[in-house]
Amino acid sequence: MSRFLAGLIAVIFAFTGYAAEKAPDFTLSNMEGKKVQLSEVLKKGPVLLDFWATWCKPCLQELPHLDKLHREYSTKGLQTLTISIDNPKSQAKVKPLVKSAGYTFEVLLDGDMQVRKSLGGQDIPLTLLIDRNREVVYRHLGYVAGDEKKLEEAVKKLLAVPDSTKAAVQ
Repeated sequence: MSRFLAGLIAVIFAFTGYAAEKAPDFTLSNMEGKKVQLSEVLKKGPVLLDFWATWCKPCLQELPHLDKLHREYSTKGLQTLTISIDNPKSQAKVKPLVKSAGYTFEVLLDGDMQVRKSLGGQDIPLTLLIDRNREVVYRHLGYVAGDEKKLEEAVKKLLAVPDSTKAAVQ
């Protein structure tokens, strides 16, 4: 029965034209007003993309973990873009928050949420890992303590970083 089910699923995908989710290419301004295009950033390596806002408590809890991942894996090719969806009135809070926390990742501004909406919905935080072909290989909505561990596992897999815990055991 399980072989039948697997075959049926394969046939359904073949006829529906199922494909992995592709991230739309976009261009947004960073906090200094410089234009940043996803396809250009992807030339340097896969992208960790996160949507957040200054008024979102789970977002603010997640940002330090994203910065830690950025600091650790940027030397291995990971590019990190965080995208604030703060509206133009609250965007003035973004730069002071980022600077006071000492975050090192790039922050883009999506005040009208067009990029966020293009990825389905409006809820935040939304975290994506995008490979060099613009395929979304990891997607997670929301944040609770511990989510960063799953994200780090996905980053390691994408970057083909050996798991140090397995190497220590062997």
